[in-house]
Amino acid sequence: MFTVKTMKLKVENPTKTKFELLNQEYEKLNFFLKTGIDLGLYSANKQQALRFFKKIKQEKEYPLSVRNDLIRISENKRFVKIPVKDRRKGLWLPVKGYEEIPFGCKVRESKIKKRNDYFILLLTVQKEIKIKSCSNILAVDLGEKVIATTVLSLNQRPTFYGREIRGIRTHYSWLRKRLGEKKLLRKIKQLRNKEKRVVDYHLHKIAKNIVVLAVNSSASIVLGDLKGIRKSAKGKRMNRIVSNMPFYKLTKYIEYKASWLGIKVIKINERGTSHTCSRCGSEGKRPYQGLFICPNCGYKVNADYNGCKNIMKRGLETISSSDGVVVEPAQNCVQNTEATFDRWW
Repeated sequence: MFTVKTMKLKVENPTKTKFELLNQEYEKLNFFLKTGIDLGLYSANKQQALRFFKKIKQEKEYPLSVRNDLIRISENKRFVKIPVKDRRKGLWLPVKGYEEIPFGCKVRESKIKKRNDYFILLLTVQKEIKIKSCSNILAVDLGEKVIATTVLSLNQRPTFYGREIRGIRTHYSWLRKRLGEKKLLRKIKQLRNKEKRVVDYHLHKIAKNIVVLAVNSSASIVLGDLKGIRKSAKGKRMNRIVSNMPFYKLTKYIEYKASWLGIKVIKINERGTSHTCSRCGSEGKRPYQGLFICPNCGYKVNADYNGCKNIMKRGLETISSSDGVVVEPAQNCVQNTEATFDRWW
């Protein structure tokens, strides 16, 4: 099985000549796409642009797409060579990212984007991986107050991630409202970009921690399928939750980080998991967001924890024996854990 990963690398402190050559190629590409006039583009870059960008918007800037067979990476992984028209042997650019370019990977088509006064290389790499066998399941439930709750099938202990995400979104929403009252539209746009970067940082961190937990626990990850969540959302409050919370983005981050490490990700239908009692299966009530109460058996517990346990149970039912041996949690472990977490509400 092959998996791909896109690495975000900053072109770090290029010489003035290199920056100008790269900028010229970038500007010529956008001029060609919007006018059809070729001022001297590298032929392969021009072909890639015609291949990828079928519909052109005049107000949009388009990245420089580079063919995989034209990209070269230095032995120390600190320089990447890309082709430009005005440098016959290509342009070696110094790059730096949060992680090093992995060894033994095949480079695929990549893109270069301009960000104000610097460039970003989106380097796509591919490698062959073997899916690891699992002896455990890590269920992930996405929620409003806590963006992700996880439960392992072996010990049933929950872990809560991303309590700060809701506060970040609320804070920036309040700032945008105040700036809107003062008609500071440019500031609102800058603020939106900053909010996106801050939220993305936390999402990447949460996804990494979840995947590391799965690796250390020899677990497959079970996620609720979010397809159609916007259509199924009912009421103003639910629509606001779905629109404001980055559930889909976090799911994608978990999927690609897990696949890169050979961790199997299973998607299940999570309909009804938040309103079903994980102990007796009856329909329960949620007096408020963080509390679940079952009128049938009297189970009183944190709502996110209850929903996550339901997802875990569906994951256990979904995985076949060919996917690996999944160990059912011992009954005494379940009872002790439930006694511990009954008071989390």
